[in-house]
Amino acid sequence: MELLRLEVNVKSIEVVSSDAELVRLKAKPNFRSLGKRYGKRTPEVAAAVSDLSQEQLRTTEAGRSLTLALTDGTTVSIEPEDVTVEREVASQWLVKSEGPCVVALDPELDDALRGEGFAREVVNRVQRLRKEAGYEYTTRIQLWIDGGAAALEALRPHGGFIQEETLARSLKLGARASGPDGEHRLEMDGLGVTLGVRRYEERSAV
Repeated sequence: MELLRLEVNVKSIEVVSSDAELVRLKAKPNFRSLGKRYGKRTPEVAAAVSDLSQEQLRTTEAGRSLTLALTDGTTVSIEPEDVTVEREVASQWLVKSEGPCVVALDPELDDALRGEGFAREVVNRVQRLRKEAGYEYTTRIQLWIDGGAAALEALRPHGGFIQEETLARSLKLGARASGPDGEHRLEMDGLGVTLGVRRYEERSAV
């Protein structure tokens, strides 16, 4: 689960026992299967199948048969192969289904998630700057991030993460690098910062 969370870049993953709040089940009658048993009555039986409730559809999806009463009072047996269960999204989430398996993604972003995403993009751009500057993989750096108040406040809680990921021995927020080895302007979600990197040396750690 942790590997999945990291690979798809989501905050958390929850396994639920039912997708009832995420999707609506919809019945699609299998006319070929029904026709073999009900002949001329197939359209009537198919209409009844189309009106199956959510609970009844989950029953057929689980591999169990149903007994339905038709308008004339007669009953018919509906087997799982008589029905194809389809899913329609019933929420604002992004939903993808494959048979009974459903995956849903909540696309709503709050300020905390935006800040975290912004910090990850900063790390990505700093890594590019490191590469462009010709640093070795283990080279320690000094890092400067300058920008508007909103951008800096969004990054401030993630300072430790940024330093750890970029091998920055020092991080200065709200300051522009003097004589940097590389510099880059980053714009994301209305937030803008200027990133500057310089090789870290004990005598230059100011």
